[in-house]
Amino acid sequence: MTGSAETSRPRRTQQQRRAATVAKLIDATIAAIGEVGYQRTTVQEICGRAGLSVGAMFRQFDSRLDLIVRTAEEIVTRQTAAFTAVMEHLGDQANPLDTALRFLQAAQSDNITHALREIYLAARSDAELRVRIAPTVENYYDEVVAAVDRTGVLDQYPKRLREPLFFMALHVFSGQAVVRGVYERPELDDAVLTLVEDMLRVYADSVGE
Repeated sequence: MTGSAETSRPRRTQQQRRAATVAKLIDATIAAIGEVGYQRTTVQEICGRAGLSVGAMFRQFDSRLDLIVRTAEEIVTRQTAAFTAVMEHLGDQANPLDTALRFLQAAQSDNITHALREIYLAARSDAELRVRIAPTVENYYDEVVAAVDRTGVLDQYPKRLREPLFFMALHVFSGQAVVRGVYERPELDDAVLTLVEDMLRVYADSVGE
């Protein structure tokens, strides 16, 4: 007969329990901000989604703002990992530019990206939030641009244009994802993707160092 000590799972350490609680709060915050927006993501909304008490949240974070900042950091970590993973295998694709653009477009509609976008919008009028997330955001885009550069997908363009071209595509698809919430036109989304790709290819033939 197997003893209870052998069949029972080992007890988690305090550090493991704390990490699990923080993870629940962050996941709940991402889901809430992405679905109901920044302003409606109250402490009560977050804790209800996480299945935790308000007291449990304040044992981990001193304020809602602290949790939001930590959530932004986690979103950036996840986004960077996902983007880098796709970029690392871009050279294996038959049409790397098309693959990269399709990934960039699709990523803008993920709930996690909507959550980050909501935090950006809130930071426009919240100076403390803006100051606290600025280093994370700056590092995020530096890493993303570096990942794109390593793929060579934009090597046909002069170096001075590669970063602006990336952000042009990002901003087009980000704005598209916002408008899609109230004006759903899948066929238009596809047409914009094709147009962006065609424009980039034509532009590559017209520019030089």
